[in-house]
Amino acid sequence: MPPNIQHMIAFKKLPFDVSQVFLTSDTHFGHKNICAGDTTWGSPHNEACRNFTNTDAMNAAIVNGINAMVGEKDLLIHCGDWSFGGKENIWNFRQRLNCKNVILMQGNHDHNIGKEHVRGGLFTEFVQIGFYQVESLKFVCCHYPIAIWHQSHHNVPLFYGHVHGSFTNPGKSLDVGIDNIFKTTQVYEPIALKTAWNICQNKPAFLESHHDEFTN
Repeated sequence: MPPNIQHMIAFKKLPFDVSQVFLTSDTHFGHKNICAGDTTWGSPHNEACRNFTNTDAMNAAIVNGINAMVGEKDLLIHCGDWSFGGKENIWNFRQRLNCKNVILMQGNHDHNIGKEHVRGGLFTEFVQIGFYQVESLKFVCCHYPIAIWHQSHHNVPLFYGHVHGSFTNPGKSLDVGIDNIFKTTQVYEPIALKTAWNICQNKPAFLESHHDEFTN
């Protein structure tokens, strides 16, 4: 192995088939102000609200959308902003999901979530950024869109959230937030890893400084 390679960040190999891995972000379970029927936001902020009559209906649609795609033995990677409504909704949302394996990136609204939720079995991991490999596919996950990430010039995609479909990040990256996916599917559901991967591979890499497809 060349000396300039061995010091790179390692991609954690996850023990799943590609067909078992799904991505989502910004579910905002229990967030009343993002729900059209319950919001107190005025114009123009309420124009981006989800079109539900109440928060319970919104929560049910999110849970049903995830459970329809992600099986008990699959893996859901969630890129942050898990839930609102206090600490109890962290558990309320989690117990309604059939999937036993959830990795969570820390979002800006996840201040009530900590390592104790990993120790307690709610999440497999709770990290700010993840470097993962599933079969031959390497990818990076983060709550926030970033222009340059580890191995971004070597076709390693970034999956992010936070922006609710309002911003397109440069390079081989994709907003996997539930609102952005809704724009395409009209269902509040995750996106399969393989689908997200293929979308990113059709995008040009954002190359900078001396880093390009020929360098490390």
